[in-house]
Amino acid sequence: MTIAQGRRLGPYEILSPLGSGGMGEVYRARDSRLGRDVAVKVLPQLSTGSAEAIARFEREARAVASLSHPNIMAIHDFGHDGDVVYSVTELLEGETLRERLEASAIPPRKAIEYAEQILRGLAAAHDRGIVHRDLKPDNLFLTRDGIVKILDFGIARETKGPSEGSNPESLTASGTVVGTPGYMSPEQIRGKPVDHRSDLFSLGVILYEMLTGKRAFQRENPVETMMSILQDEPSPTAGRGVPPELTGILAHGLEKSPEDRFQSARDFAFALQAAEREPSGPRSPATGSARPAERSEASIAVLPFRNMSAGPDAEYFSDGMTEEIISALAAIAAMRVAARTSSFAFKGKDTDVRQIGRELGVRSVLEGSVRKAGQRLRITAQLVDVSSGYHIWSERYDREMKDVFEVQDEISRSIAGALKVKLLPEEEESLVTPGTRNVEAYNRFLKGRYFFNQRASAKAVVEFEAAIARDPGFAAAYTGLADSYCTYGFYGGIPTREAFAKAQAAAEKARDLEPDSADVHVALGILDHYYRWDLDREERHFRRAIELAPRSSDGYSWLALLLSTTSRKDEALELGRRAVELEPMSANTHVNAAMTYYFARRYDEAIVGFRKAVHVDPNSVYALFALGLACRAGGRYDEGIEALERLAAQSQREMPWALAMLGMTLASAGRSADARRVLEELEGLAKRLYVPPVHLAFVRAQLGETDAALALLARALEERNTFLWAWLRHDQAFDPLRSDPRFDTLLDQIRPE
Repeated sequence: MTIAQGRRLGPYEILSPLGSGGMGEVYRARDSRLGRDVAVKVLPQLSTGSAEAIARFEREARAVASLSHPNIMAIHDFGHDGDVVYSVTELLEGETLRERLEASAIPPRKAIEYAEQILRGLAAAHDRGIVHRDLKPDNLFLTRDGIVKILDFGIARETKGPSEGSNPESLTASGTVVGTPGYMSPEQIRGKPVDHRSDLFSLGVILYEMLTGKRAFQRENPVETMMSILQDEPSPTAGRGVPPELTGILAHGLEKSPEDRFQSARDFAFALQAAEREPSGPRSPATGSARPAERSEASIAVLPFRNMSAGPDAEYFSDGMTEEIISALAAIAAMRVAARTSSFAFKGKDTDVRQIGRELGVRSVLEGSVRKAGQRLRITAQLVDVSSGYHIWSERYDREMKDVFEVQDEISRSIAGALKVKLLPEEEESLVTPGTRNVEAYNRFLKGRYFFNQRASAKAVVEFEAAIARDPGFAAAYTGLADSYCTYGFYGGIPTREAFAKAQAAAEKARDLEPDSADVHVALGILDHYYRWDLDREERHFRRAIELAPRSSDGYSWLALLLSTTSRKDEALELGRRAVELEPMSANTHVNAAMTYYFARRYDEAIVGFRKAVHVDPNSVYALFALGLACRAGGRYDEGIEALERLAAQSQREMPWALAMLGMTLASAGRSADARRVLEELEGLAKRLYVPPVHLAFVRAQLGETDAALALLARALEERNTFLWAWLRHDQAFDPLRSDPRFDTLLDQIRPE
């Protein structure tokens, strides 16, 4: 239907045509009442006789009218004039993103700016339960003053907002395919129910196109394009001028499974903001700003060196060598280095370096091997370019054990030279600054760290204490000892007060030796968190750790966990997201990031985060127990029991915490007999090692044994069982006790030591 110039639709006088699309023709018009120019969209004539088409047209108008956001085109009116059905929106001056892409390349910073604006608009829509379902460059408008507007909600669907518990089944009927080939999510193509994460996939496709100038999945025809979305990964971005810090973000946004993508528009936007704040170049210590003249895009992941020694018991040394080189390279201001946990996620896997580059957002990968025979070492190392797969540099070192620090420094310098990284004057002297020159102390320290990473706390304690005995001035060994005693006390096996007294002594000695160490402040913060319960001082320690090591995830992650138990949950979520950006392959950072949802009793969202953590590391103690906790609280008992059974088996049923969480979940599921058998198992275990009374209280409370549970909690307060202050105040597991006045008395006894 063509509307003649001068015709009036209600109070709107048609001035000229602006364009047309699948949902109608658009005209420039004059609003005679308010004296302003507007855009009028008219439903096509063939559709005006269709009740379904009119309903769809009205649905778009209502969807947009329910939103008020600067990044969403505003709607002013909707009406009928004879056989003409129309809507009235703000008049936009500028061009569509499609027109902008066809005109010239978009610089990365401008692409990020556009994406962030789109995500802000999507967040507003998703908060109201509106999923766009047809996000593409044609439906994004760039105004002359730099504002991005989301257009055309014609096939949008309305459901509950993510914050209210999304109900994807109401979005579309199963088997119905809607959207535009090339920008649809995999679940759209399959005709499955979709939710807000479908829009985030589409945005990932658009961002890829803005950054590379190429369509991510474009093939010869729509069918092949849709098959590519289902089966293929986009071409690597390396060599296309895409900043390396965006590579991992793109990969995360384009995950085939909704559960593996960003879980909200705000998460996606936060990742982009973090990338903007973390340029690749060197920084001025005073200001933290990059120096453009010296900026380098060098980025690297150091994969775990292979253990080529005669026995597997030397694996601790190859792992330790890897960690030391990561630390040395991370000290170079002009180099971005994938964190330890993220690199170690690929240990023992034959993963293509291109995939590693995509997942970790790096341009190069260091591989190596270590052979240790007595005091002789043979170390090989090779640097590989992610985009081409070619070796950039390789070397072999045959040295004595006493030369291990010099070898680490030499490897680090060779890598910097191969990547053409300019060292700052203070970096020229030495990249490796060992905490000890005692080779045997260093060897025992590496063993301690190896056991700690496996959460074999008792073995770690032995090794760290042996390192300290050989060098009483070894600060890192004291920090490792403090961390090991903290986990020992938390998971059970040693009396709480004994564990934390020893942890406190070790952490304070480390502080005396290195008062400006970020690791020391993290250790002191953990002590306040688990034992001293001084939350203000805990926050100060974690914030100081962030100041000292802004590219380490530890301070952000622990502070997120602390704030998750307070009213500052938005801040906790932001800190958790930042930790995940720094350590995307760390199960622990994923757990702490999702704990905010757990303590807010938003269990569905917590479960998504904890599942991601288990996916990152299926053997993570922390991730398995967190998933079990949230599934129990959210009523998903079978999944919770499965996770906790895995954890109990993994620890040979010797970890009190694992058995306690399993018994509690069995009781909640109504399997009282099974829960009591686990309780008997715990009580039998208590004859051989220390079982914290709070562990038993979890099970008793869910079995309805109020008196026994309260008595155990009273003992737990006397013994200052670890995280008790948070469990008592916030955890759903103790809800059966909250109506008892004795429980309030227990809460009154929670205070800092």
